[in-house]
Amino acid sequence: MQRPTAWRLLLATALLPAALLAWPSNARAAADAITPAVFNDPAGTDTDQSRIRDYVLGLIDDTAAGAEIRVSMYGFTDDPVADALVAAAARGVAVKVVVDHYTLGLDGTEYPTLQQGLGTDRSKPSWVLACPAGRACIADRGGINHNKFFLFSQVDGESNVVVQTSANMTSTQRTDLFNNAVTLSDATLYASYVAYFGDLVKYGTAANGLTDYYKSTTSGPYKDYFFPRHEKSGTTPTTDPSTDTVKLILDNVGCAGGTQIRVAMFAFTRTQVAQKLVDLQSAGCTVRLAFDGHTDPNGTPHLPPSVEKIVSGRLAQRVECDDGPTGIGVHSKYLLVNGTYDGKSGRKIVFTGSHNYTYGALRDNDETLLKVDDAAIYDAYEANHVHLMDYCTGS
Repeated sequence: MQRPTAWRLLLATALLPAALLAWPSNARAAADAITPAVFNDPAGTDTDQSRIRDYVLGLIDDTAAGAEIRVSMYGFTDDPVADALVAAAARGVAVKVVVDHYTLGLDGTEYPTLQQGLGTDRSKPSWVLACPAGRACIADRGGINHNKFFLFSQVDGESNVVVQTSANMTSTQRTDLFNNAVTLSDATLYASYVAYFGDLVKYGTAANGLTDYYKSTTSGPYKDYFFPRHEKSGTTPTTDPSTDTVKLILDNVGCAGGTQIRVAMFAFTRTQVAQKLVDLQSAGCTVRLAFDGHTDPNGTPHLPPSVEKIVSGRLAQRVECDDGPTGIGVHSKYLLVNGTYDGKSGRKIVFTGSHNYTYGALRDNDETLLKVDDAAIYDAYEANHVHLMDYCTGS
């Protein structure tokens, strides 16, 4: 895919140090252009905190009548984004939104705004759908629709635009947690996401979902992975690394030449992934991990003892992000590989999405993982990871 000149200029700015990485300070100030890599900073100004939200808001505002916007989101309490989607529908944009049932019970939920402004009649151009209570839309093992993506058929001179983020549309995602977003324009990738969105609707309106859905599409430097993925017969959800997509990705990493591996992760419970990272460190790779230091509602750490005992003292560097009274943590979900991958050296690859390194993300949830083989986007993510490692060391 040949990117337009404006995008190439934006990519060049990805090489700036993390301290200068203002992606963009105001989404409307970037010549209304698509930005490949966006990161918020919860420790910064209001503008810094809202970079991802404001960037998405700018894209929604720039979508013209006749275009389509599709959204799949776990948590949605952000007034400006909901209002912008309703306004887009009013001016002739077809706006389709799928939210997890969890959103309906949130304080400040935007579901009533979307329901009133978009309707729920799926024979109309615009509507909102909530997944069934007690399960995801597709996944039928009591999980959640954990997706966080926006699809634009056309916006700011680009067609087939995919915005994949780690951020829910809630205030705490802006003010308390580091998040990331990547934007790609690719017809095959876009069509794959649209088909997946269609399946979220199909199974989300059916009596039952699926326990095994796993699908993947490759388009040049990009590859998507959609979950849930079922374990093999004779195993359990936690004892089958042969169907753990992240473990299999790491199996493709070679350590010759000193490959660098960086991970930023909110929740990390998969022991086989943890052990593989340790094995790669032992094989000559350099592995750095930034993880969230908070606990889930049951009091279990997001990096539990089962993983802690595997990685403790066995990686090049690991930092726990838990900034005391302010509560700032890591909600980003990405893996960076700089070096040898799939037998080829000199690779710079990003794996990101909604997918935490938990068994629920692998087996029970509607989730997306996205591979981006693009050096400039990688450099932006690496700069963000350097910032996370520095910030979280002092937290």
